[in-house]
Amino acid sequence: MRVPSLSKLLKPVLVLCAGASFALAAQTQAQAQAQAQPAAAYPSKAVHITVANTPGSSPDVLARYLGQRLSEQWKQPVVVDNRAGAAGILAADGLAKAQPDGYSLLVGADGPITILPNIQPGLPYDARRDLVPVVSLGQIDFVLVANPKTGFRTVADFVRAAKAHPGRINYASAGNGSPQQLSMELLKQKAGIYVTHIPYRGGPLGMQDVIAGQVDVMFIAVGPALQHIRSGRLVALGTSGEKRHALLPEVPTVGDTYAGYRSGTWFGLFAPARTPQPVLDAIAVDAGRIVQAPATRSELAAQGIEATGYPQRQFQARVSAEYERYAQIVKAVGIKPE
Repeated sequence: MRVPSLSKLLKPVLVLCAGASFALAAQTQAQAQAQAQPAAAYPSKAVHITVANTPGSSPDVLARYLGQRLSEQWKQPVVVDNRAGAAGILAADGLAKAQPDGYSLLVGADGPITILPNIQPGLPYDARRDLVPVVSLGQIDFVLVANPKTGFRTVADFVRAAKAHPGRINYASAGNGSPQQLSMELLKQKAGIYVTHIPYRGGPLGMQDVIAGQVDVMFIAVGPALQHIRSGRLVALGTSGEKRHALLPEVPTVGDTYAGYRSGTWFGLFAPARTPQPVLDAIAVDAGRIVQAPATRSELAAQGIEATGYPQRQFQARVSAEYERYAQIVKAVGIKPE
């Protein structure tokens, strides 16, 4: 029996290796082109921005304001979709699994990005691995509001009632792990009270039940609550910032009653990991310029939103620092998954 030569035996292997090398080279070249080309052409089609909050919420107001002006600048549609529920988990997970091409973005807040990952194990996404901070957009203070029928007029009134009737007073939030829940948990810790948590699929939905008398109190952004406070449908007990809020100057801060108390929330624009850096840079520059414009600042201030517009590197550093800060707060307060 004649044994084939070594060169003949290796020929098919060499052909396969050459084909694999060619395919790998082609893939590498395609990835390089994807990294190099998008910035000049971006955007060439509609951009979708998901908001992890309900319509009428502060992040929704900001997302629609930003989307309209980006659409005017980019000459492409910018579609804003609300995907509330599960304290932002659904929206964050959707972005984590989206195509990393710059056409899927998220207006996300600290809840699903830096708070909930420290509370709930086994989330379907890794906030630090799967999501990329692009540009900060704004931050807001909360106001602690009550239904007028409760008889509460101050933070002290609320605390006295909670101490007299542990667990009988309830509070709404935008969901488990939301900044609104954390704000109340911090107050509970400082005041030494126990009140029952009722999570909702967004702050405005919870606020409607406070107005209807189904829930006693809640922390909510100043903007959505303002008209109801002025009409008397809600009573403002205290604001959550270090100083009195410009839209509610007559309302003392919670910190006036409990020194050192401070809470609120921030939100920014996020993209899926592996989105080409030139595209991220283009989005950050355009969105940041819009947010920092005096007209934008004035418009958002009237809604109770402080515009920020920090550039990407600064925003990334803040998100990282906030993640660690909330890890310490969650541990100190003892928040558990519900």
